[in-house]
This record gives sequence, structure tokens and C-alpha cells, in this order.
Amino acid sequence: MVVHLLMALMLAPGGGSIGDNRVILRDPLRGPTPVTDKDLRPSRAPYCRTEVDVQRAVEQVRNGEPGDCFVKDAAAFNRRR
Repeated sequence: MVVHLLMALMLAPGGGSIGDNRVILRDPLRGPTPVTDKDLRPSRAPYCRTEVDVQRAVEQVRNGEPGDCFVKDAAAFNRRR
């Protein structure tokens, strides 16, 4: 009985597989999309080369400005002027 039912379903006209009857919807073509979720970070300043550069950068940081160069040694901030 079950075999007869399966044979009837397989031989039914217009059956085909499920994939053949499906309509494929494609995404619409789009142009360039602006980027809004990225943040741009400034490049890092070069390392200070001389002691004079280190002192100038320390003074700039103490005054709330970004330093002209990057101080490698944090102990430079603890030195007395």
C-alpha cells in the first residue's frame, strides 16, 4: 500500500523536485556604500631622539597638548624640571 502511494507521488505530472520550482531572487545591484562604522586613528608620533626632544614632549603633555614625539621611558615624566 505504501509503495503504491510513493509510486503515485513520483509519477504525478508537474511534480519535479522542490529545487526546480523555486524562484531565485537576487540582490539588487548597488553602488559604493559609504563607511560609517569605522574610526580613523591618527598615526603614532615618532620616538624622541634626544633628551631635548624628550623634555619638550614631556612639557607639551603636561600642558595638555599632544607631544611632538613619543617618549619611550615613562620615568621621564617623573623627573624634576
